[in-house]
Amino acid sequence: MSRLLVLPLFALLINSWSYAETADREKPMNITADNCVADQKNSQTVCTGNVIATQGTMNMRADKVTMSEDAFGKQYAKGEGRPVRFKQKLDSGEMLDAESLRFDYDGAKGEMILIDKAWVKKGQDIVMGDTINYNLNTEFYQAQSKPGNRVNITINPKKKDAAK
Repeated sequence: MSRLLVLPLFALLINSWSYAETADREKPMNITADNCVADQKNSQTVCTGNVIATQGTMNMRADKVTMSEDAFGKQYAKGEGRPVRFKQKLDSGEMLDAESLRFDYDGAKGEMILIDKAWVKKGQDIVMGDTINYNLNTEFYQAQSKPGNRVNITINPKKKDAAK
């Protein structure tokens, strides 16, 4: 059984994908890679080798990404890398950085899971664990670690406005 730390205040800590630049969702996604194989009949694409995906301010780098779409238009993606890196500008203007060895995105459930050596950083605040699961619909996070490991969270005090 893995150690589990459910973090309701985690949403206050890194408000990541829910506050990502709103306009990004309306922009086209561009993917470059050394190789991509697309199966249009089954709505599946596999890209390998220096995969770079951008959509507005979002930038993801991976070694391999498998993307698919179901009959209802829900999107799914799995990826792996050494590591997979995510970067995105938030509506607040802050940058969100995340990293893991693998990821799994389920558009039907609205879940992004960062797997193996996962961390998410917003400003000076950081959450690290073996797995970080974020539900985009409920804005609920879970950080987990394997037995013998621990979740690590650093929350820095917010700077007070000097004019007040």
